[in-house]
Amino acid sequence: MSGGLLNRFGPARLAWAGVLLAVAGQGDAAPSRGAGPLPPAMPASYYGMEEAARDDSLLREVALGMQNEERESLGLAPLAWDSALAADAARYAREMARTNIFRHSARTSRAVPSGENLWMGSRGLYDYEVMLGSFLDEKRYFRRSGKLPDLSSTGRWEDVGHYTQIIWRGTRKVGCALAEGPSYDYLVCRYFPAGNQFGMGPLDRDPATPPQFAGGEE
Repeated sequence: MSGGLLNRFGPARLAWAGVLLAVAGQGDAAPSRGAGPLPPAMPASYYGMEEAARDDSLLREVALGMQNEERESLGLAPLAWDSALAADAARYAREMARTNIFRHSARTSRAVPSGENLWMGSRGLYDYEVMLGSFLDEKRYFRRSGKLPDLSSTGRWEDVGHYTQIIWRGTRKVGCALAEGPSYDYLVCRYFPAGNQFGMGPLDRDPATPPQFAGGEE
């Protein structure tokens, strides 16, 4: 898929001064952020803004379109949407919305062994394009010749961890879900097979046979 998917959905919403900016969770193998509940944030109406559109089918279209557009640019096979991954992502997104704690899930808690990208931002302020775009924007720090953990020009591989999971050659499936809390939106994307394997680069060809997962492809 090519041709600038963002143009199909209109301009991305602006991040206004005083509005909590989209916060991307660190790469899945990194320490979790958020030791306790987050402080309240103001709703979109406080800033004189309409709430961003929310629809599961739109999220699926944006998530697949933006991520596969990037994979196609690198000559990689596209990701397929998987309903089992999306359902597992939804379960954890709802948990974060309920507890108001933003951090990676325990690997053992995932119904499907998978990688995980997280995003959090003020409720209703951000389009799906902004959320997924925050992952893809990490490309500016990506060192293509590096191997994990030496993948980022910043010296911190966590600064490119979302992007490298998206473009991990061996990853084949994705499922994303959003949950709304009183103040914040929580986006969870799950990937199978998981990427960000230490000692490897995302574009490496893995000689090993990938694990099998029947999943819930649609």
